[in-house]
Amino acid sequence: MKRLYIFLLLLSTGYGCTKDFSSLNTDPTQFTAVAPEASLLAAVKNLNTRLADYNTTKYWDLGHLLCQQANRYDVTDQGMWQTMFQGVLGNLNQVLVNYGKDTLYNNRVQVARILHAYTYSILAGNYGPVPLYQANNPEYLSTIAFDNEDTVYTYVMNTLKDAAAKINLNGDKLKYDAVYNGNLQSWVKFANTLRLKIGLRIQRNLPDLAASHIREVMANEALIINAETETAKMLFENVNNNESPYFIKYIKSNQYFPYAPNATNQAPKLSEFLFTFFRSYKDPRLMVYYDSVPLASRMLLQDTLTSTADDSLRIVTYPIPYLGLAKANTKLSGWSSLGGLPDIIGGSNINAFSNANPVILQAGRPFVMLSYAEALFLKAEAAQTGYGGSRSAEQYYYAGIDANFAYWNISNSLRDEYKSRDGIKWGTTGKGFSNYLSLTTTDISADGNTKIWMQRWLNYFPDGGFDCWTLERQTRVFRLPPHTNPGGYSSYSPNPTYSDVPGRASYPMSVVNLNPIGYQGAIREMGATRGDDYDIYQPLHFAAPYNVPEWDKVDARYDYRFIQKWYGSTIEELKQAAAAGGFRYTLIQTYRP
Repeated sequence: MKRLYIFLLLLSTGYGCTKDFSSLNTDPTQFTAVAPEASLLAAVKNLNTRLADYNTTKYWDLGHLLCQQANRYDVTDQGMWQTMFQGVLGNLNQVLVNYGKDTLYNNRVQVARILHAYTYSILAGNYGPVPLYQANNPEYLSTIAFDNEDTVYTYVMNTLKDAAAKINLNGDKLKYDAVYNGNLQSWVKFANTLRLKIGLRIQRNLPDLAASHIREVMANEALIINAETETAKMLFENVNNNESPYFIKYIKSNQYFPYAPNATNQAPKLSEFLFTFFRSYKDPRLMVYYDSVPLASRMLLQDTLTSTADDSLRIVTYPIPYLGLAKANTKLSGWSSLGGLPDIIGGSNINAFSNANPVILQAGRPFVMLSYAEALFLKAEAAQTGYGGSRSAEQYYYAGIDANFAYWNISNSLRDEYKSRDGIKWGTTGKGFSNYLSLTTTDISADGNTKIWMQRWLNYFPDGGFDCWTLERQTRVFRLPPHTNPGGYSSYSPNPTYSDVPGRASYPMSVVNLNPIGYQGAIREMGATRGDDYDIYQPLHFAAPYNVPEWDKVDARYDYRFIQKWYGSTIEELKQAAAAGGFRYTLIQTYRP
């Protein structure tokens, strides 16, 4: 990794040469060529650093993994466009232009093509139409055409297939590989697993292309990610300027409580919707993904418990160790049933809500791009949808859960208990809790794809925020709660008192101002009904149809069942838990009903 760090110092060279062209989506290629490893490393680091940064400002909220407390459905551009076209595609373009015809560099060129296609799959999933064939080309400086979403995905799928096929395992090696340490076979598997993943995404808009690629990949599973050692992940290390982006933002900056005790900024909190999901199915990942709240800060819950000693009931209060932050703390005018009633969750101190497990903030923690567990869930979905496979959808599904639990070092006994529960067990229906305002539920149907999508979502913590958002738009399997009083970009929505999950990200103002012809072409390509791209609900081609609920007309009611009976339904269980956990409870009243 020390050699990797030295090469990453070259980032400033590749990035600095293109900075004056970022607003035009172009990167001139006339400067001196650098080693392909330097450009590839720069591209990989810029790509994953930007995705990690976007997790902390946008994707975690959009995917309901963690909540940031402000502008939580804001999808305005904050550097994604510039980083992707300049810091990622610009560097990859150097490899393609300078080494594309040199057979001595064949494998490194194919890796660059794989990363090029991967980057465009992210751009298309964010924006829809984007410049492809005229991007990073000095011949187009004033007007750059946007290619439509379907054209981009067609390029992505065909490039992944072709690049993987052209990798020669006995050919040139990729030195200083921050993802696979030079293992070319793993790059082949990454490309083919991406074909499967993106093929499943685009079944709605490109059904024939999707089916062809999915069937081809599923017919040769040996060329898909098949082990944890083949997970695609960007390595970081505890070296200045090469630490994990999460570490840099939340730990190194000394600006976020509780990691800096005197800081006023709060670290992101567990999402209430995800928390309700964990509670509904007694998911042990709650205690692995998130940190327990310090005893002094925990919310006191009032509960009614039975007793094994008699038929009387006990009203008690006790602290709960985990709590999720809601997106709907501001109550809408139509929620009249809430009037005059105490909001024990929305009114809780911010420190009563759970932070992420500190392990994800470690300086050297890698950023996961595509995991072994995800590959299994993708195969499960392909099998369930009728695209074949060596195993049944049910077998892939359970193997995916196994892989996820193994990654987080959760015991087999807890894993097997979880897999046996209604809703999680294949073919069963799960009755989950409602969220605390009764706006959404966490029920799970017996449908196979629904179960697979749920587990894909849970597997994406913490690095797959973009994938969570994409999965939601692709399937609409969740009924996610709205963000009330959203602020920010959601003020463009038809009713700014609340915001549902956005359909796409908006283009940066540099595109609007400096490439107006290209911008208007993009507006036409996506079928926008207004003259700009500020409709946050504008759907992309791959997305399932969706009508935003009239959230202000929903019958909202407080429902705290998802946190009640935390330690069991009896006073005896509470006593035992208090003794073991070192906390106190208060007996308020004993009565017979």
